[in-house]
Amino acid sequence: MRARRSTILLAALALGICLLGGAREEWSPTVVINEVGWMGTAANSADEWIELYNPTDYGFDLSGWTLSWSEGEVTIYFSEVAGNTKEIRRSVIPARGFYILERTDDTTISDIEADLIYKGSLDNAGGTIILRDAAGRVVDTANGDGGEWPAGTASRGEPPYASMERINPALPDADANWGSNNGEIRNGLDAEGNPINGTPGRRNSASGG
Repeated sequence: MRARRSTILLAALALGICLLGGAREEWSPTVVINEVGWMGTAANSADEWIELYNPTDYGFDLSGWTLSWSEGEVTIYFSEVAGNTKEIRRSVIPARGFYILERTDDTTISDIEADLIYKGSLDNAGGTIILRDAAGRVVDTANGDGGEWPAGTASRGEPPYASMERINPALPDADANWGSNNGEIRNGLDAEGNPINGTPGRRNSASGG
């Protein structure tokens, strides 16, 4: 009887270790897609932008990484001017730091220098954005189910042109982990000098400012 109990306890312990190990492998946040300006800005609805965030205590070289959507029709490279990449200013995202991608030119967020400039639009109806590392592994997604954007507003929203902000960067992509900028905690100016209803380069309003 004791031998049997010992066997059962060992089996349970082994199963627990496997489950814990699997949980760590399933989600271990490194660089995350932290904010998406899929709606553009009040100055121009085509002035879209995306923000990455590094929640760790060490920097990441994004060389070889890609960001893509529309089933790969739009692919941004962080280490070469290819695909939908127009210009690269930096490829390293510092510890606890942000990385800003602006569409078409550097006036999308006029008072913040872009880290990378790209071409290609986001569909206002929704879609999935995928971040992959240099080995092609999926690091993170935004709106992984591919449906309507779970947050953010267009021109008729309240507030209008509010970005889609990640609520908790330590948790994986899920509709419940995205919120709209509240129009009060903001950062950055659009091409016409209007305050952006978003927080590029700063902590998200959805995360408590």
